Amino acid sequence: MSALSGTEASFQAYVLAGDGAIVAEIAGVDDAFRRARLGIYYNAYRLRLAEALATDYEILKTYAGDGIFDAIVRDYIDAHPSVFRNLRWFGGHLADFLRDEPRYAGQPILGDLARFEWTLGLAFDAADAAALRFEDVAAVPPEAWAGLRLTPHPALHVVDLRTNAVAVWSGLKNADHGIAPESLPEPLRWAIWRKQLSPYFRSLDADEAWALDALRNRLSFGEICAGLCQWLPEEQAAPRAAALLRGWVDEGWIAALETT
Repeated sequence: MSALSGTEASFQAYVLAGDGAIVAEIAGVDDAFRRARLGIYYNAYRLRLAEALATDYEILKTYAGDGIFDAIVRDYIDAHPSVFRNLRWFGGHLADFLRDEPRYAGQPILGDLARFEWTLGLAFDAADAAALRFEDVAAVPPEAWAGLRLTPHPALHVVDLRTNAVAVWSGLKNADHGIAPESLPEPLRWAIWRKQLSPYFRSLDADEAWALDALRNRLSFGEICAGLCQWLPEEQAAPRAAALLRGWVDEGWIAALETT
């Protein structure tokens, strides 16, 4: 390793982890002065990470308050040092961190707010793709419907939330701080997607949540109809599946179809 490469590696080790090997190479009257100079870069790096998290989790920060959010940020940076060249992706583990870290796990609203906000961002940033038109579905011949498979749009995401985080998020977005956090008896599944350059979301009934999972797992339309019999009489399953499909197409959730 060249002298320059070694110096660069030592400097990076200090900025990322506080490794003091570089201190002796810094010009200055004493170690305290040298560490103060290095600290400018050490702190600036973490401040930039914190700014990225505050941007990605604006409503979580509003809910938690500056003090608790700053603590979350410090703990997260320590637990998940950045491995990304693009700061856009640094906060991707925050929801899981808040769910699993004992210091925050007792407040599940924190993890759910983080998961919801992050997924809104994923939907907004998803790759562009044309959405399937209803005319394309209507053109499928009757004999092909049983084997029909659908490809979800890249902007469509599904999350399970254990709390009323969406209500809390919506309230805070509209400057309403009066919605108290509540845990739900069962997790509620939400669809989150982009339409006309804006993110949208809505909750899913149990049968629709199952059907959407089935679609994403490449089950055929016939298999989805059969699976809906868990909730409906057999004669109602196909009409329900068709109604769900029509709604998905109208919302732009489907990118392509495949017949066999």
